[in-house]
Amino acid sequence: MRFELKRSYLFLGLLLLGFVVAQNVMTNGDVTAIKGAEGVPFPIFLNNNESVAGFQVEIDYPSYLSFESLVETSRMSNATIVINNETSGLLKIVVLDGTGIESGNGDVFNLIFDVDGSAVTSSYDVDSSEIVVANIETTVLSTEINNGTFTIVEPYNFTFLPPISLFENFTLQNGATLPLKFKIENVTSFVPDDSVKVRIFNLSLGIDKTYNASGEGEDFIRINGTEEQYIVNIHTNQLEMPLGIYDIVVSFGNFQEDTIGFELIQNGKGKGKQK
Repeated sequence: MRFELKRSYLFLGLLLLGFVVAQNVMTNGDVTAIKGAEGVPFPIFLNNNESVAGFQVEIDYPSYLSFESLVETSRMSNATIVINNETSGLLKIVVLDGTGIESGNGDVFNLIFDVDGSAVTSSYDVDSSEIVVANIETTVLSTEINNGTFTIVEPYNFTFLPPISLFENFTLQNGATLPLKFKIENVTSFVPDDSVKVRIFNLSLGIDKTYNASGEGEDFIRINGTEEQYIVNIHTNQLEMPLGIYDIVVSFGNFQEDTIGFELIQNGKGKGKQK
């Protein structure tokens, strides 16, 4: 009798465990962006254990954000999407996908926001409610919601350092190496931020190179806390860069960007070209 009771409890526990695992989960992202940032994607994730034919959801977001668009991912590229954004700070979204959102875990769409330049810095809740998820048989599927956060921060104080910032028009001799240096600070001190990326490009000339801080050596961005600077060596010869004008964009995970540029010439000394 005691053995049978134990078996029953074990079986019930497995059933309950199976129910939890089978439950769908919609999760709002966690994003940090500076005041005044534009085109910030806020991801919405869906973890579903069977194909989903459609869903509806209401999403509340802070008043300092302006909704610009919804961009679907490949998980629901065949979906029909209806958005009601008549109420400030509230989105009502209906998604119908005839081919079904296949089982899996990942973002299904991104909400694109602009951040008010006069926003108060803080962390704000992005909440979902009134969610209904159904399969192809129109059976409503049990779905859990995990709400997210949109954090608004002050931008860094950003400074390009010599040599590129020395002069109004910067030119660089063909084949030379440009030691690109810059620093970022908050109100009181230097900030080491390993989300940094440096992109140098001229798409018409076929050059588009991005550096990050994930490794060591000259092909990565080095963060020197002692000298309070970031540095990356741009080897024009190794990149086989043709003569022409190039843009450099420095960006961070908080969606701050700063730009500068230079002209690569056949002969002559570098002078500087600042944008």
